[in-house]
Amino acid sequence: MRILHVTDRYSGGVGRAIDRITELVPEAEHHLLSTGIESTHGRGAYRGTADLPDGHVARVRAVRDVVDEVTPDVVHAHSSWAGLYTRVRRLPVPVVYQPHCYYFERPDLPGPVRRAVRSAERFLAANGSVVAAVSPREERLARSMGVHHVVRIPNAPSSAAVREAGARSGAAAGSRRTVTMVGRVVAQKDPRFYAATARAARAAGLGLTFRWLGDGDPDLVRELAGAGVEVTGWLTADDVMRQMAASDVYLHSAAYEGFPISVLDAARVGLPAVVRDIPAFEGARLTAVGTPDEAAAAVHAAVEDPRERLRMIASGDRLVGEMDETALHDGVVRAYATAAGGALVA
Repeated sequence: MRILHVTDRYSGGVGRAIDRITELVPEAEHHLLSTGIESTHGRGAYRGTADLPDGHVARVRAVRDVVDEVTPDVVHAHSSWAGLYTRVRRLPVPVVYQPHCYYFERPDLPGPVRRAVRSAERFLAANGSVVAAVSPREERLARSMGVHHVVRIPNAPSSAAVREAGARSGAAAGSRRTVTMVGRVVAQKDPRFYAATARAARAAGLGLTFRWLGDGDPDLVRELAGAGVEVTGWLTADDVMRQMAASDVYLHSAAYEGFPISVLDAARVGLPAVVRDIPAFEGARLTAVGTPDEAAAAVHAAVEDPRERLRMIASGDRLVGEMDETALHDGVVRAYATAAGGALVA
């Protein structure tokens, strides 16, 4: 089966999720149409790659042109804009739409905008696409909009996380106490919350170093730097995992999510994780916080309280046991088979 992956956000977690699919579902032939940093240098197992042009209308046309050229059996659209480009005009092939977090979940959206975005999602869903949900909550959201075909595709830790597993050697016992966040520096990831946590930790004299692995909005990057956070810029997947494995605790500051791979990566390398108290983590049994002061206290406990640290690590271990490579593979195969009428057999 030939699959065309489409995304306008290949940089960051979405790109890593697509790469992981190509690695774990080798029985399909994968092609990539994307934009973003490294968009033409797919790190996954792609038979071919192409760039999305600038402009929404041009991108809708480009999707149709590449579909005609590649003749895929299924188009796999990743993120909201890709969902629009692939479904606003019915394609001659079925579409699997994976939102990687519905945009209307953004907590600071004005009510009218939220309702408009949700209505747009409902309208596009009527185009007959299969929705791939990364979590039980995302599955419920899809069904609440009248989607009939919803398949769970949980994220899985990156292959780099597998290679780096066990690389840590009790960092909490040493002098280096580093808090790490991974992702694009954009509003969704809430770098202001992360910066406020760094300031709160410094004001309390907790002796923590804060680092953000990634890049993004220049203004938000400057805000992070102003709070004493080191922003590394874009790194390779292996370098991300090496930096993460050398840290003491992972703090995921995003204000809304589907389910981030970086939290799974942290768990896979034995790193305690602290997350925001947001719907994406319902039932995950991770340490969840509501304010920067709470976040500073939680990451401090992760490096200073051995019992709390072990509890956090055990929670991460349980999570990785539930969202692993087999679950991702089987979910992807099921989604493609559902979209194509059973053409792909696991």
